[in-house]
Formats: sequence, structure tokens, C-alpha cells
Amino acid sequence: MLLLLIAPCSLLPAPCSLFPAPYSVLPTPCSLFPVPCSLCYINNTMNNTQEKLTFKVALTPSAHRLAEKFRRQQSNPDQGKQVYLNTLAVYAMNFYCQCMGIDTDFSNSSSLTPVIPTLGDIADLYLNNLGKLECLPVLPQSQVIKIPPVVWEHRIGYMAVQLNESLTEATLLGFIKTSKTQELPLSELGSLEDFLERIETLSQCVNLSQWFNQICDKGWQRVKTQKSPSAPQPAFRFRRPRFTAAKSITLETKPVSYPMDLVVTVTQESEQEIDIDIQVYARGSDHLPLGLKLMVIDESGEIFSEVSAGINDTIISNGFIGERQEEFTLKVALEEAIFTEYFVV
Repeated sequence: MLLLLIAPCSLLPAPCSLFPAPYSVLPTPCSLFPVPCSLCYINNTMNNTQEKLTFKVALTPSAHRLAEKFRRQQSNPDQGKQVYLNTLAVYAMNFYCQCMGIDTDFSNSSSLTPVIPTLGDIADLYLNNLGKLECLPVLPQSQVIKIPPVVWEHRIGYMAVQLNESLTEATLLGFIKTSKTQELPLSELGSLEDFLERIETLSQCVNLSQWFNQICDKGWQRVKTQKSPSAPQPAFRFRRPRFTAAKSITLETKPVSYPMDLVVTVTQESEQEIDIDIQVYARGSDHLPLGLKLMVIDESGEIFSEVSAGINDTIISNGFIGERQEEFTLKVALEEAIFTEYFVV
């Protein structure tokens, strides 16, 4: 456990007057956000309270300067106060991510862009190649977390960050994956371990959005499709971004093995929607095994769609529209043999 030194309130900028409780902060200045995990003025001790692991972070002068910067952009005082608290929550969560080796990207975090905080109650932190995590500030005596409807979608989860009365310390209380309610009791939060498991799961997913950046996941190989000649197209015709990748799979059944090619094509329909086309081809044979199933399973574990190979089918396919941050599971199955791949849009 690292020792925290106390400095007078005068070290802090103007926002000190926003809140009734006096500030008590550390003397070591820091001009950049995020803060490296090795700096000695952060208390990164994990505490096991109420049978749940929590994580404490000292809110440094640099955190308050950043919060004040965004507060000053608000014309509404109440909104300004909320933005101030949101920024502190994001700061604390970012520090935790740095300690756990989770890469973050402020340029993709709406809450840390000059304009976006004025558009709604947003406190998101972008985790590289994973998505946006909402950091929900919790006041000292509150027994619930408030989740604005504007952040109910396009989030990989929600972290509750409790701020003490003097705004000198933040405590990461717990995590939930999804929510469709504006208030949630703190007692219903999952643990920090749940958050780390969520990150591990997402890290193992094939990230389809990254394909548009020419980043192909391990085991997948880009396929350059050849388009057949057609009538000339206008020079101004808009071409939607498209990417195709393939993966070789084999289903082992007794006594036969069935090699196949799994091909996925993604097409950008809009900023939030991607058209996903999935195909399974026979490899080394003139047809797929009868009864081969291609299943798409949604986030709740329910079968979203399913197709089966008929007699002499050489290909089976499935297509649908996915939204950013949506997750689904793909299964190719024949009798007891199953190939499974996890995707995030």
C-alpha cells in the first residue's frame, strides 16, 4: 500500500467551489492524462470489502484540471457539474486499465472530446480494439447507479465509480455487461473480476470492424474477391467499404474428417451497421456433408438463424445486419463435431 501525502486545497483550480466539501490532494503535479501506473502518488491498493474486490485511485490535480476544462464548456451549471464528475470517473477507470495492461484511446472516447460532452451525459472510455466502456460516477451516499438512455447501446459494459465527498479519491465498485434501466442498485453490480473476464472474452473475439482497417485476426486470411465484368458504372458511384476473409476448418467425425472453408464478408452499410455474409464451402470434395449446420447465436445465447446443407450442396450461407459492439457466436456443426468462433461487430 502506497502512502498518500496531503496538500492544501490551493493547489487545485477554480472548480473547487463547485462542491461543498474541501479538496485534499497530492502535491505531485502531472501534466498528462492518462497517468502511468508507476507514479507513487496513486493509491492502487485493492481492498476486499463486502466480499467484493474494489480498486481505489487518488484523484490528482491533473484529473481536476481536465475535469474543469470540460466543465467550463458547459453553459448549464448542473450539466457542468455532471461533466466534471464524469471526467473524474473516466480518469479513474483509465488509470485502472493502465495498471491492468488494457490499452485505451482518448481520441475515440466521446467524453474526452471537446464538443461531445455538451451533447449528453456521456462518460465513456474507449478500449483499443474492444469498444466503449461507460464509467458511471456514484456519489458517496448513493445506493444506485444512474444509467442515461443515451448510453444504453454501443457499450461493452458499465463500471460504477464511487467518488468520495472531497473528490480526492475514486473507488471502482463493480461492473455490469448490459443495462436497459436508468437506475440499478449497487447490490446488483458484478465484480471487477467480471470486467476482466469480459475483456478476456472480447479479446478472443474476431473484431469485424477492424477488418475495414485491413487488420485480420489470427487464423483468418484476406480473400480478394474478383468481380465479373458488368456495365460501366458512373464515376461518382459510392463504393461501400467491403472486406472478405477466410478460415480453413475441419470437422472430425468417426470415421470421416470434413475439411471446409469458412468465408465471411463484411460490408459497411452505415456508421453503425455492417452487413455480414457468412458462407461455408466444401474443400477437397464436390459437396458438403448432408445435415451440416451453420448457426448464428446472439448475445443472449439464443439461435438467431440456422441453415443446413441438403443433398449435394456445395455451399451454405447466412447473412444479416449487425450493429457496432454487438456480439454473436458462429457454430458449424455436424453430429457431435462443432466448430465455434466468437465475433464482435
